[in-house]
Formats: sequence, structure tokens, C-alpha cells
Amino acid sequence: MEPRLLQPRTRPGGEPAKAGPVESRYPQEHASGLRIPWGGEPLRNFRRHCHSAFTLIELMTVIAISAVLLTIILIPLFQSFNLTRQALALADAQDKGRELTERISREIGGAVAVREGGRVRTTFRGLADQSISGNATIIRVPRVTVGADGGRFLNPPQPPVEVVLPFTKIDIVKAAQGEDFIDKDNPGQYRDPISGKIDPTLTSPKGQVKLSIAPGQTLVRWFVALHNPLLEYNNPYDGLLQARNGDRDNLYVLYRAEVTPRRWRSVNLTSGTTQMRYVADSRYFEFEGNAVGTDAGTGEPVGLVPKLDDPRFMLNDGVVGKDARIANWLRKAVVQTEISRFDMIQTIYDLASRRVRHDNDGIPQVLPLVQFRPSHVGSDPAEGMVAVRPGDESADGTASAPDVYTTKMSQMSNPTIRTWPVGWTNQNGDADNYLVGRFDPENGLTGRPRGLSIYFYDPALSQDDYIGGVELFDLDLYNDTIARGGLYPFSQAMKAADDRSGWLSNSMYRSAFTPYNLDTARGRIIASFGIDEFGNPNQEPTLANPSNLPIVTTTGVDLNVFTPRTEIQTGAFNTVVGINTRFNVLYNLVEADVTNANGVGNLDLSRIHRAIDLRVTPMADGTPSPLNPGYGFKASIVPGSEIIEGPDQSPGVGYDTTRYVRYNRVNADPGVNQYVINYKDRPEPGLLNGSGVLVPDYTRIGLSGAAIAGFNPTIYSGTNFTSAVIQPQYKTGYLQFNSNPNQPLPPGQIRVYYRVQFTAARSGSNANLPGARQDTFAVDYDSRELMNVLLTIRNYPQSSAPNPQNVTLKATARVRNYLR
Repeated sequence: MEPRLLQPRTRPGGEPAKAGPVESRYPQEHASGLRIPWGGEPLRNFRRHCHSAFTLIELMTVIAISAVLLTIILIPLFQSFNLTRQALALADAQDKGRELTERISREIGGAVAVREGGRVRTTFRGLADQSISGNATIIRVPRVTVGADGGRFLNPPQPPVEVVLPFTKIDIVKAAQGEDFIDKDNPGQYRDPISGKIDPTLTSPKGQVKLSIAPGQTLVRWFVALHNPLLEYNNPYDGLLQARNGDRDNLYVLYRAEVTPRRWRSVNLTSGTTQMRYVADSRYFEFEGNAVGTDAGTGEPVGLVPKLDDPRFMLNDGVVGKDARIANWLRKAVVQTEISRFDMIQTIYDLASRRVRHDNDGIPQVLPLVQFRPSHVGSDPAEGMVAVRPGDESADGTASAPDVYTTKMSQMSNPTIRTWPVGWTNQNGDADNYLVGRFDPENGLTGRPRGLSIYFYDPALSQDDYIGGVELFDLDLYNDTIARGGLYPFSQAMKAADDRSGWLSNSMYRSAFTPYNLDTARGRIIASFGIDEFGNPNQEPTLANPSNLPIVTTTGVDLNVFTPRTEIQTGAFNTVVGINTRFNVLYNLVEADVTNANGVGNLDLSRIHRAIDLRVTPMADGTPSPLNPGYGFKASIVPGSEIIEGPDQSPGVGYDTTRYVRYNRVNADPGVNQYVINYKDRPEPGLLNGSGVLVPDYTRIGLSGAAIAGFNPTIYSGTNFTSAVIQPQYKTGYLQFNSNPNQPLPPGQIRVYYRVQFTAARSGSNANLPGARQDTFAVDYDSRELMNVLLTIRNYPQSSAPNPQNVTLKATARVRNYLR
């Protein structure tokens, strides 16, 4: 087809149209038409219309405007994604924090008790026998640089260092459940209470809580440890302790595990037999003390007491069997936070420079984000319990002070006990001294006690009773000796303190000595000790007297029984042996002094007794009694604590053979198988001086001349008649038996047990003297009866947002089922 030239349009009337854009009616033929040579204004307009485009400047302008618009729109969009992620992390942290605090509070509230970790001796930073709180956990974190620009992470990193996280472990004792029945042939097999069949998955009885509430076999432990304890800590987010990296994080998380510390196992005993024994569960715990044998199944040594308070129990430190125990813990434990992005420690650092706070060795300061803290009680005045019970009345009962004091709350830990003694006053510089039972900042150092001790404190020498003072009694050693089954814990604790401070050579310290033991579980101060806790620890007791009790024979050298009329022994009263013999010699001495040449002729014969002066009666191994006047202690006997055993004085079948019975206490005139005892000092015969103090005067009861010559009422003399025979009748520890001249005690031995208390009270004329009327205790302590749970959830939203989201919550829970 022939191409056609485009003609300009004409207006109506034949006028040609003005030049303008030319439009083709045949666009499909347009390209071929351009090859036809034609010109003029129409061609120029056509070309201008078909070949117009943006210039380079126009393109650059468009690109710049587009970039600005995209920046304005997309960056906030991306930031909104980050903000959304951080908001989600904050919401997750809040939900997790509320959930955990509520759950922990419920478990504490339904528990029987919360265990006290106390102070334990363990290895720390390569040093053995270090004192660490049993409620703490030891973790490992990277070191940082030291020096002028210290506090930066090390590159390359060095081996991690150990750090203590206090109050990051809590052991909750659950209430006993199910039935007490144990199949003697298959102990350790428990039945499902629903089906009634043996359930091999049960490790303790299951069922309803038993009433009254009692501790069960199950322990719930909450603790902080690495998500993978076999690897090192890795925080790839904040860049504080180590460089940011792309490795998977390994943070400290919060675990909950429910275990039974002991279990039934077949044990090859050291005696050579095989028995089922209830031993420490070696899958989770080491054992304390000596092994009782080996596990018949595994061949491993087993012990009876599990080592519950081990701050290193989740540290992979190369101890034999530790890896297996950690793996067993991980099987039982459940992560309560999250397995990633949640960290339970916080590194302390400077916000401006981001330098980590550290010590001179490059050890960073780390803050635990969960703490199970007991509630603090300050200056709690411990209340003395009733000193004399119905049926224990005695002539000196009003002078008795309590030997047990109770605090307002139980389950004590970290106690500081202040004892204001009888006569204390802050108005007199010579009477304002008191005792402080406390831990010392130098505990564990050479020449210092390992833990809790009792100190004599003089306010004139120091303004702070938390340091200084003279050590009087090593409470930590006392309790450790009891736990180990050692000999004479009181004597060991007293001697250990004396070896360090030399206090026994000072009469002021001896007169102020008020030792006690703590029953932290029940919140009690026990200021009395059994006489079997005194003795020489280097000398084993005999099989016949394993408690080392004081023993006195009833007869002298001649084992026959004599009355004053038939007595064959003569000589000084202080040289004869035996209760009967001494009584006979004294009785004859007074009866024969008709001219009063010896100063005893006017003494009533009823004042001569068959008796024992427990003050000067030593222990079986020769150790002096704590009542001995040479010590100068304010010691007395706890009313009703004595056990007196001796030969039966009642005639009957088999009377010719010695039969031992327990004697009964009376308040006066003891008869057959009876005794009278002085628990406290009684008022001596005498007169009050101008200051209201009683001055002894034994002439008022008939003594005179040689009997009172050289007598000093404040110093005991075994050779002076008044001091050794008459004055003891008014002193603590005087034990009087049947003193009928014609009814001697049968041949044999009198064995005496009693408890000694060191608390005192004023009575009678002394009650109005200046100062405190009795020993007073005030205790600062933390009580596990009311627990505070401090929890901070630290959530890293993502690697591009290094600032974590922190949520801190606090909860309080009371152990409602604890029985004091």
C-alpha cells in the first residue's frame, strides 16, 4: 500500500488550521511514513512529540526526591518493628515476672520450712576451706582489663573467674504426703494412691498432705545456673564482659528442681553385710562424713547425710562424678525464665564510658537478678520462758533465771545476739560492758574463729560492736563438734576461744561469761549445757561411764557400811573418802567438841549431812566442774534437769546386792532414795550492810573460834570447816541425801547428771541493787519464716537492640505450716 502524506486540517470554511501537534490516524503505519522525505512545520512538531525525554538533571532530581521520601517512610517503619519487638520483650518480661513471683510465693506458703544454708566451708578461687553462705551459688564470668582504662573485655579472653551470688538458692521443704507404710522387704517402692499399684517413677510417698503437718522427703530447689553448665558463659548482646558475637548465647537462667535428698539403696556395708539403707542420693548430692559402704548396684561409696549446702553444686570443676550429677540435675530441673535472651545476672558498669566495675584482679562486679531473702528483724527482745514449772518448785526457785529465750519469729539466719548481763547499766563506765554473738569480718583468717563466736565488748574501747572485742566462746566449733560426734563440745569451744584470746586468765571476763547455743529453726537461745559436754577432749571416756559424768562413792577405803557409832576411819574431814565416811567423821567431830575447842561444839548436828558438793566434784576424767568457784562463772543448775542415780536404800528381796535406782527430789529432810538440791545460791546467814548487801556471818548459827578462823566467804578452801562444810549448804550444787545417822547409804556409787546454765537473776535483797535485774537478750536476725522474693527479668529483645528490657518485682511469702 502506498504511504500517504499527512495533510494539515482545515477549519470549516476552508481556512487552514494553525500549526500544532500532528496526530496520525494510522499509528501502525506511522513508522514507515517517517522514512518519506517530508518537512515543514508539521514534521518538526511530529518529531518533537514522539522523541521527548527526561534530561539527566531531571532524573537526578527525581531520584533524590524518591530517596528522601523512602528515608522518611521506611526508617520509621523499621524502627517501629524494633520498638514493637522491645515492647513485646517488655510484656514478656512482665508476664514471666508475675508468673514466677506468684508461683514461688505459693510454694513457700505451702511449705513446712525453708532450709537455712548457714555458712559452709568450700573451695573458692582455688583456695580451700573458705567460708561461703550455703544460700549462695558460685558462678564463673569472664575477667576484664585492669589499669587506667580498665573494665574492658579481654581480647583474647582468659579463663573465667569465680564470683559468689548471694541468696540465689532456696530449698523449700514440702509437707509429708501419702501413707507412712514401708514394705520392710521392698523399702523405697511407693504406690500410686489412685490405682494402688507400685509406681516405679515415684521417689517419695504420694497422696494427701498428712496432718499434723510434718516435713516430707521432697525438696524443691530454686537456683541460678548456666543454661548449659558444661560450657562457658556467653552474652553476645551487650559487649561488656566479652565482644559481641554471632555465637549462640549461654546465659544464667532460673531453674526449679524437685528432688529427694535421700533414697533407699542396697548397700554393701563396711561390716561385710548387705542391707537396704536410707542413704544420701548420690545422683544429686555428695555425702558428708564417712561412707557406710558401697552401693550394691553402682559400687560407689555412699553416706547417710547428703551435702545439701554446696554453692558449687552446678560448677563443672573436675570433681569426680560432678559431670554426672550436673547432668542429673538438668534432667530434673526446668528452666523457669527462657532458654535464650533471658539473663539472671547484671554486670555493673559506668553508663558514660561502659567500663565494667571491677577489683584489682580484674574480677567484675556482678549483681544477681533473683534473690530469696529472709525478712530482717532488728533488736528483737528475746522473751525468757518460764524458769520453774509446776512440780519443780524449790526453796530457791524465785532466784532462777530462764535458760531458754524465744524470739518473735523462727527460722533465724545471720544472727547478731547482744547480751546485757545482770547489773548492766549505761550510767556506770565500769558496768556498761556486754556480750555480742556475731560473725567477724576476719572469720577464716589465721588465728581467728571460723564462724559465729561470742565476744566480750567494752564500749570504751570501740564504737562498733561488729568488730573487736575479746572472744569467749566459739559457737561455730561447738556446733561442728556436735555434728561430727566429737567429745565434749563445750570444753572444746571454750578452750579454742581461750587459745586465741587468753580470756580465762581474766576474772572480769569469767564473771561476764554467758555462753549459749542457738536453735535457729525454732528461734531459741538456749543458755544451758549438759554436764556431759564438759571434759578433756584428748582423753576417751571409759566404757563404764561413756558420758564422763561425775561419780562419788558412798563408802570409803573400807567397802563396809558404817554409822557414826561404828566408823573406824579417823583423821581430818578433808582427807577421808566416801559420802558415808565423811559424814561419820564430821558428825563425830561436832558431837565430840563438847568444850567448843574446835569452834563447832555449838553447831546443831542436823547441819551435818551426807552430801555432795557438785562445785568441787570433778568430771570422771578429772576436768573441773563449771560450777567450780575457781572459775568464777555465774553458773547454776537448771531446775529439774538433774538425774541422780544411786544404790537402792529400800530393804527388800535381794537387798544384799546393790541395785541402782533413780532418786527423787524433795524440798527438805530427804529420806530413803531422796535428795535435796540447791539450783541457785541461797541467802547465807548474816546481816545487810549500809549498801543493802548481805555480809555472811556464820557465828549466827553457832560457829566460832577455829571453825571460822581464816574463813573468807569469797574464796573456797577445802581445809576450812566453814568454807568446805557449812557454806556449801547455801551454794549452787549442794546435793543432800538421807542424813539419818542410823541409815547409811548402801555401798556403791552416786552418778549425777545435770544441766548448767549461765544466765542469772537477782532476787531478795539483791533485787534492788542498781543495774539490770537479770540477763537480757536482743537479737538482730533474718527470719526465713517470712521470705522476700526479689526478681528482675532481664530480656534482650534481639541482637540489633543491645539494651535489655528490665522488669523488677517483689513478693513476700510466709511459711504458714511451720511448727515451732
